[in-house]
Amino acid sequence: MIKINYKAYFKNPDFNIDSEFISKIKKPIFEDTKENLFNKFQKFKKQNHLFRYIFWKISVKEILLAKENELTKFIILIDERLNKLSDKHKEIIIKKIQKLFKYKDKYQNSVLTPFFTSNFNFRTCFYCNKDFITNFDTDKEVSTFQLDHFYDKGTYPYLALSFYNLIPSCPTCNSSKVKGSANTFENNCIAPNSEKFDFHQKVKFKLFLDDSCKNLHIKSKDDIDINLKENYSDMYDKYIEIFKLNERYKAHKDIVFDMIQKAELYPESRLKELENLTGIPFQQIKKDIFNLIDENEDLSKQPFSKLIVDMSKELGIL
Repeated sequence: MIKINYKAYFKNPDFNIDSEFISKIKKPIFEDTKENLFNKFQKFKKQNHLFRYIFWKISVKEILLAKENELTKFIILIDERLNKLSDKHKEIIIKKIQKLFKYKDKYQNSVLTPFFTSNFNFRTCFYCNKDFITNFDTDKEVSTFQLDHFYDKGTYPYLALSFYNLIPSCPTCNSSKVKGSANTFENNCIAPNSEKFDFHQKVKFKLFLDDSCKNLHIKSKDDIDINLKENYSDMYDKYIEIFKLNERYKAHKDIVFDMIQKAELYPESRLKELENLTGIPFQQIKKDIFNLIDENEDLSKQPFSKLIVDMSKELGIL
């Protein structure tokens, strides 16, 4: 829902994602041999002709640092090669890949989560914009975000450690009841860190009123409905469906109902009266009363910011 601009969340403005990430992944992680991922990958390539075929002209570094458009190219290329193998050989190679790029036991808590926590200050979930995913201090800094594999690591195990396949998200979006192992590749979903991701521009929250409502005279939040609607295309329909965004936002109709009530109580004439009485500029009074958010602000800083911006336009407040 909210596009990721990594630089906006750097703790150190001079931080270099690529070099720092590779240096962390190069940590010896295989206890039996004291080797790292790069050593193991090269060894597998040298010793196993099938493994060498699957990753022909593909390096570990390319996989780890592949951006969204490159990730999809790897999926197409590697799966095409895998599907040319016999079922028996395919199973053997997939097990090798899973063992090599094993996320949970080898990298999740010891490398990847600390890397994101130490170097970024994320604010809200990029998928839903409903929940904070911030860092906090106890004896050491910890985070409330989880790292979701945009392209499922069970389906595409060779992307399990790829930096740009790891999306900081809230536990709900990353749960089995929401995204789970949904195949975002087959559903042509665009990741929030893609240059092409323009969800906020193309998809807007729209207000729907019960037939009994006239001129926004609404007695209850049950008289309204809110849904995400895309203009002129349907490229985000599956994204909305996978993350159950419409269903989840129905639980927050009270935010919109509160905005509607304030719009009734504070028409423009009343706001101008307050400006004359207090000397506070008209736009500042409006912003304070309606908790308005400038559309040009970083919407990831505050939960429900997209909903508030879109509804402000719907109601003619912004």
